[in-house]
Amino acid sequence: RCFDSLRYEPYVVVQWCPASTVTDGSAKPSAPYYDERFYGYGKNKIQLISHLRFLGYQFSVLPNGFLVHQPHPESNAKKIWNDVEEFKMHEEMDKLYTKYLEELMEKYAESLQGSGMPFVAACKS
Repeated sequence: RCFDSLRYEPYVVVQWCPASTVTDGSAKPSAPYYDERFYGYGKNKIQLISHLRFLGYQFSVLPNGFLVHQPHPESNAKKIWNDVEEFKMHEEMDKLYTKYLEELMEKYAESLQGSGMPFVAACKS
């Protein structure tokens, strides 16, 4: 299995376009947007990955691909995130993420097939 945790946040590449036509004539994005309730630092990538999992996206490891992360100074948002004594952002985002998972479970209840858990995509080699 690719995901042993609901908090796993790999870097992903997703095909995206602003909207694609669906059968009823309305338009919707081909991939979900980030949920704007997640602000500052923390949980935005996790929430997108969770949404992709509930939608049944398949994930693959690219053995010949690589990513370079450019080191940078710590942002003010991360400082606030880590300062749990003065700020509540970390706690608020943790609570929101739990609520978000519940919303996904309700929205995609039929596709969960009674398991109560999201579709867990297996890695393809």
